[in-house]
Order: sequence, then C-alpha cells, then structure tokens
Amino acid sequence: MKLFRSKSDKGRDPYDEFIASIKLVSGEEILSKVVVDYTSEQEQIIIDNPVICQEVRSSGANIPLGYKFEPWMKMTDEDVFVLTLDKVITLSEIKDIQVIDTYTAVVEDGFKRRHPEITKDMGYVNSVDKARDLIKKLYDGESATKEPKEPKKDL
Repeated sequence: MKLFRSKSDKGRDPYDEFIASIKLVSGEEILSKVVVDYTSEQEQIIIDNPVICQEVRSSGANIPLGYKFEPWMKMTDEDVFVLTLDKVITLSEIKDIQVIDTYTAVVEDGFKRRHPEITKDMGYVNSVDKARDLIKKLYDGESATKEPKEPKKDL
C-alpha cells in the first residue's frame, strides 16, 4: 500500500523532493528536505539535513520570540537518514518562503553563530581608550543638574 500516491500516477516522476515539517511519534518536530521514492516497496522517506525546531519564548510573559534550530543527530557526520512511516505521525510540506529561506541558510551556513559586521551606521564605534577618556570627562566634569549653583563661601 502506497500512502503518498495512487496507482494511477505511474507516468509521473518516481521521486518527490520538498521541504517539510515532520512530527515523529517520539514528539520531535523535524524540519527537513524530504525525498519520497515511489519505486520502493517499503513505506519510508529519506530526509536530508534534518533539524529540530524549538520555539524560543520570553521569560515571564511566555510570548514566542522565534525558533531555534539544532541538528537532529548531533553525534554523526551523516546528512541523510531513512525513516519508516511507522515512526511518522504527520508530514506537512512547507510553502512559506521565509521558513524555506531560513532552513536553507541554516543548512548552508551550519550551526555557527553569525555576528553582524559592525559599521558606523549602527552607532558610534570607538576604541576602549577613547571611550574611557570620554566617560572619565563626563564623570569628573561639572554637575549637569538644573538647580542653580550655590556660590562658594570664603572663610
């Protein structure tokens, strides 16, 4: 029994490839490129570069801020895995371009942190010594309160 395609679709391409969200019976939600081989008699899918999606929430307010992606298999160098369909609860093709672009960037760049290049457009860029001198001048300088200064009394 084929779950993906009816027997009347024999003239079509024997493989489907798409990015999908997969919910496993273990509770994990995986985002991956999925390849379905219709020529195989076994009910299985091939997943390429699977990542686990975790929602990141702010503390206290419990508001979702975004998603965190981690490799599904952390202790291997392999990128391609085979899943039998008895381990899959549901599979849903992703059509959102932003999710597809994010997944593609994560797979291409790996899981290293990216820091933006610091430019003058982001604000004032300074050396430690110059910043220290500026803060010292502000700290040691005259008070900037709105109250009038009292004249010094000569003794």
